[in-house]
Amino acid sequence: MAAVFYYLIYNPAAGGGAAIPIFKQVKAVLDQRQLPYAIKTSRYPGHTNIIAKQIGNFNTRDHAILLVIGGDGTLNQAINGLIGTRQHDLPVAYVPAGSGNDFARGIGMSEDPMHALEQVLQATKPVAIDIGRYHERTRDETGYFVNNIGIGFDAAVVSAANHSDSKQLLNKFHLGKLTYLFHVIGSLLTRRPFPVAVYEKGVRHFFHRAYICTTTNIPYFGGGIQIYKPADPTDGHLDLIIVEWFNIVSWAFAMIQLMRGKAPTSRAVHLFHAKKLTVETSSLEFGQMDGEEMGTRPFEIDFSVASQQFWIDRSI
Repeated sequence: MAAVFYYLIYNPAAGGGAAIPIFKQVKAVLDQRQLPYAIKTSRYPGHTNIIAKQIGNFNTRDHAILLVIGGDGTLNQAINGLIGTRQHDLPVAYVPAGSGNDFARGIGMSEDPMHALEQVLQATKPVAIDIGRYHERTRDETGYFVNNIGIGFDAAVVSAANHSDSKQLLNKFHLGKLTYLFHVIGSLLTRRPFPVAVYEKGVRHFFHRAYICTTTNIPYFGGGIQIYKPADPTDGHLDLIIVEWFNIVSWAFAMIQLMRGKAPTSRAVHLFHAKKLTVETSSLEFGQMDGEEMGTRPFEIDFSVASQQFWIDRSI
């Protein structure tokens, strides 16, 4: 196989700074093996998107790979920047260095950065993996997500965690995932159920008391919480999970079943497995995409499946 050239997009803010030593280790391995690369540092929110666009439009290297060192949000920006460029099919590689790293977990990559790097360096061909495409009609936004888009409870937890001083502190001790758990109780005390309409194959489904409404590409959200075990990023479908709130006991029972990977028997759980679907809310709700905030608004989102080439050997 011809020599691969790596464009490194490195986000030093990922994982509350945890990405910095990981980047140094990755660079040391590339130098030791005399592998060619160029470093592009993401210096502010949205910068990764711009860098990926520049690489996709102006790359002149043969056998180039876009290697992202950061969290799920950094990976999200890199893919959104790359899609629509002249070289939109450039394979993407990933070394997880964020707080949650759900994408790595969801596709069978190692969560250990150096093991994940070996999975990248040992790859010999790209692998097609599903990603989600969305069009949000309220703001006329179109984009892509690698993990999930959530409306309601999980998005409120993400918002609270992202604005919490404890997240930076816990990230320093590699305990960033606990931030989300700390804010689960607070959100349970303040959030209220909301109405959701789902459209699939021309049929309208209405739920009066939705509490969680998550369209997912992988089994996890919130830094390793299993939301739906059968979700498969290679089956050409997305999974929508709606959990209604009738009382704390029924909600907790439903969530325990989902998190344990059990087939849900609770009447509070509603599942959709589809290539295309639409989700609408009429009330102001929190939204999150790949662990990043989407703001608070009524949502009208059309979902569909897309595909992205990833440079990874998952057999290692």
